[in-house]
Amino acid sequence: MKTEFIRSLTPIYIAQDFTGDTVAYLYFQNDKKEALLSPQSLTEIRDLAKSGTFTAAAKSCYFIRGSYIESRNLLAVGLGAKKGFTAEKARQTGAAIATKVQAEKVKQLAIDVDALLKSSGKPAAETAIRALLEGYFLSQYTFEKYKSAAKNNHSKPESIVLLSGDKKNTAWLQELAHEVLVTVDCIYLTRDYSNEPSNYGTPEYYANEISKLCKTYGLKCRVMNDAEARKEKMELFLSVGAGSERESRVVIVEYTPKTGAKTAKHVSLVGKGVTFDSGGISLKPGARMEDMKHDMTGAATMIGATLLAARLGSKNKITTILVFAENMPSGTATQPGNIIKARNGKTIEIINTDAEGRLVLADALDLAHDYEPDVIVNTATLTGAVTIALGTLASALFSNDEKLGKALMASSKETEEALWELPLWDEYFEDIKSHYADMMNSANNSNGGTIRGAVFLKQFIRPGMKWAHVDLANRAYDQGYLPYNPKKGSSGVYVRTFAHFAMNYK
Repeated sequence: MKTEFIRSLTPIYIAQDFTGDTVAYLYFQNDKKEALLSPQSLTEIRDLAKSGTFTAAAKSCYFIRGSYIESRNLLAVGLGAKKGFTAEKARQTGAAIATKVQAEKVKQLAIDVDALLKSSGKPAAETAIRALLEGYFLSQYTFEKYKSAAKNNHSKPESIVLLSGDKKNTAWLQELAHEVLVTVDCIYLTRDYSNEPSNYGTPEYYANEISKLCKTYGLKCRVMNDAEARKEKMELFLSVGAGSERESRVVIVEYTPKTGAKTAKHVSLVGKGVTFDSGGISLKPGARMEDMKHDMTGAATMIGATLLAARLGSKNKITTILVFAENMPSGTATQPGNIIKARNGKTIEIINTDAEGRLVLADALDLAHDYEPDVIVNTATLTGAVTIALGTLASALFSNDEKLGKALMASSKETEEALWELPLWDEYFEDIKSHYADMMNSANNSNGGTIRGAVFLKQFIRPGMKWAHVDLANRAYDQGYLPYNPKKGSSGVYVRTFAHFAMNYK
């Protein structure tokens, strides 16, 4: 895979020595909640610790300008207690470092990683360093594409150096740094796509942009317009965009590993891409309707995850199906009470045109079967009810296969992007049976709405196919309670989780 970055990212270097302006040193706390300093700790930091000014509390950063010892700035960084220290805490510490060095206008930053290596050992240190760098870079994200004078107004270091006195660490640290930058690049892409205003971010726009990316990174891409989707009998999908002046698009991305393709697992990822959701004829309330540009975050997440897995050299085959449509009210819009035939032949009575995500996904899920994957996993900003059910700390997972569900939960645990499994009971289908068609697309109340949305999708999974659905509506945007996420706009959460799953499913 090619190594070009989609976004301009600060380079990371590995070195034994450093001549730049600022060095960051990392410290755990001891049992007395004091900074646990090594014998080699600099005098100035030891003095700070002795006076109680620096205790190495989690995410604490103390900046010492113009050290007389090293003629450079020092940054003492607290990691908190070693017991209970996690990758997520390291990730949040990375964000704290980024905030401090930006405020202090640091030009070159070095991070001494030897303390982690000596105190934790390589496996634990590798996890912590990776997470710390992820947090650092993810916290630096901005979306200023449409601001007239804000570009390049943020003070960021020209480079980051990971300092280690042992040359044997150079190769794996360099590989780790590259993987971090690729990961951040793909999350930035997902955030960019989700943040794009819908007057620019149209179905055609995303189809064209993804096609270009596929050419750059050597992935196969097919795009279907309305006429081609109609030939595929994707009438449910087309019904969502029927009220828009803009055509819908189906984008199919295929990644095949260069070696071992015959024995590799084949994972299909499916993402909902409603570029703007007005609710259609069942019009949404006006308050915060501007956030409905984020209703394509499922598709944005899955293309980010696909690119990440491909660029990291996944040994599994990946087929990704993204369905883009704009849900608008007009004289040609689908009306409540209309009956539409799905690609799989089932008929759907449209009760609520604002329950549109499950319609675009239904036809996409049926199409995914044609590529004969081992598993199908879809994600979407599907229901507002998921926030009522789970708040904003975890998204909802549903699966018809225990092994698949456990694999997704394992990936979620690895990335520390929480999922919580909800039941997929057939009894919930009783609520969406129709007098006039095979089923309704909604029961028009919020009781168990997240589960009913999943049960609806289940009707488009063929016998024997392993399938899972993740409703990420509660975590798609405005996740600023995590310091490495933007306070406003797309979070890019679950890109790492789905990429990890796609690469490691067995």
